[in-house]
Amino acid sequence: MSAPQNRPTVFTKEENDTLSIRSAQYSAGLNGSGPINRFHHAKGRDLTWTRAGLRDFFRYADPGIRAATGNRLDVHLVRANEAPQYGTGWHRHKLAFHAIYMVSGWARFMYEGKPALVENGDFVNMPPGVNHYLYDYSPDMCFLEIAMAGTPDGMIPEEAVEPFCETPAPMAWETN
Repeated sequence: MSAPQNRPTVFTKEENDTLSIRSAQYSAGLNGSGPINRFHHAKGRDLTWTRAGLRDFFRYADPGIRAATGNRLDVHLVRANEAPQYGTGWHRHKLAFHAIYMVSGWARFMYEGKPALVENGDFVNMPPGVNHYLYDYSPDMCFLEIAMAGTPDGMIPEEAVEPFCETPAPMAWETN
């Protein structure tokens, strides 16, 4: 069954300002939340996929959450664009919160030297400092990444680390 063809919820600047003020009053004292958390509704079909991200072999879509939260929260979609060759390399993040939700397909990760298959519908929370490596993924892989950097610019800091173990080779994509 297809979804009804409703237009996105769009507020005028004045309505958005009113909602933001009411939200700030309601949530006063919650982890520094305040008037920089405005209502935002992004339509999936309107998202633009770009190379504007950490990896050239992925494509990224920004639904505008970073701007709506004043750089407090970064939420973006990441999808496969090229067959895996080297993966992300071993790295870790210093984040207040970092999680992914696998929207479609699958990806193989190493977490602290242990392999993990993250499949469609899986959710992974990674505390700060967890060493990880995404080394293989399906052609239809797409995940939602959620990060709270705790830095004023909202960037996701990444630190390369020494390899923990030998990483398995990725599987080749089938070509027709």
